[in-house]
Amino acid sequence: MKKALEKYIIPLLAIIGIVFLDQWTKHLTLLYVKGTNGFYIIDKVLRIYFVRNEGMAWGMLQNKQVLFIILTPIVLAALTYFYYKLPFEKKFIIARICLICLCGGAIGNLIDRIFNGEKLFHGYVVDMIYVEIINFPVFNVADSFITVGFALMIFSMIFVYKEKDFDLLFGKKKTGEKIEEKSEEPAEETQE
Repeated sequence: MKKALEKYIIPLLAIIGIVFLDQWTKHLTLLYVKGTNGFYIIDKVLRIYFVRNEGMAWGMLQNKQVLFIILTPIVLAALTYFYYKLPFEKKFIIARICLICLCGGAIGNLIDRIFNGEKLFHGYVVDMIYVEIINFPVFNVADSFITVGFALMIFSMIFVYKEKDFDLLFGKKKTGEKIEEKSEEPAEETQE
């Protein structure tokens, strides 16, 4: 039971929690902020207001919802594959957290693209968080989890994991197999 909890139930509940938080904040934005000028949480620093995003980050690829709807399940399948390909050891907890954040964020934005439009599969992503002090593009909770997941992944790839750890993902090494280390000393020759 502990193994099932660790492998399936906890990650699934975490992803559901991310999606719920994302969709709840978007629902509140549509209910209370859409059609207004928004409001400041911190004056001239952090503002909440409604933005209809029909593209991806920084407004790129506008009106390409169908492309995102096709690509997102492919990305989710790859993330799920990597999640279960990693050994279930403490060492890989950071990698698992990254993959859970990425999956939750991707699903949250996918739901918007499918259902937040006049027609099914022609929706838009609801963005609402604006960090005015640095003029950062408006984003949402799903984007936050995606960004944290990527940042944590890059950090861990540089500072935590070694190349041999990622060989597991790409079939160069099997779980439990040890990599032989080459000796710096030349082998002794025997004389006959």
